[in-house]
Amino acid sequence: MFPIWNILAALPWRLIGGAVLAAVLFAGGCQFGANRVTAKWDSEKAATSQAVAKQAEHVVAVTVQQSIINQEISNDFQKAKAAIAADRRHLLARVPVRLRVVAPDHPGPVSAVPSVAARVDAATADDIPSTACEKLAEDAAQTTLMVVEFQRWYVRQSVQR
Repeated sequence: MFPIWNILAALPWRLIGGAVLAAVLFAGGCQFGANRVTAKWDSEKAATSQAVAKQAEHVVAVTVQQSIINQEISNDFQKAKAAIAADRRHLLARVPVRLRVVAPDHPGPVSAVPSVAARVDAATADDIPSTACEKLAEDAAQTTLMVVEFQRWYVRQSVQR
């Protein structure tokens, strides 16, 4: 007969069938594992994107809240500044003019410019410009109002929880 039939009859078909079955099972297992890994990867990616979106919303909420607090502090500061200026004008209006104006030549027993002691060398004073003092006072007032408002905000937050 045909020589191919003789060769095919001599082959170990059980061994070949078992090898083919093992290869098919191996390929199926790899595909199943890849699908599981891909599904887990996709779920972790979705969870991460949700966490990022939640964090972004939180950042926006905090930024809005901070801007509201800053505006409240600024408004309170402007009100306090206006009240202080009004009080100052009111007090200055009540003080007699003769007490507010100092004559350039002081005729009293105390000299207008004190003399330097004999054993101390005279030193020039480092004058601070009045604008710097005003700026320092304004900065100090703003900082104080910010701290007070922060304390109020902290109390409100602790009450809400």
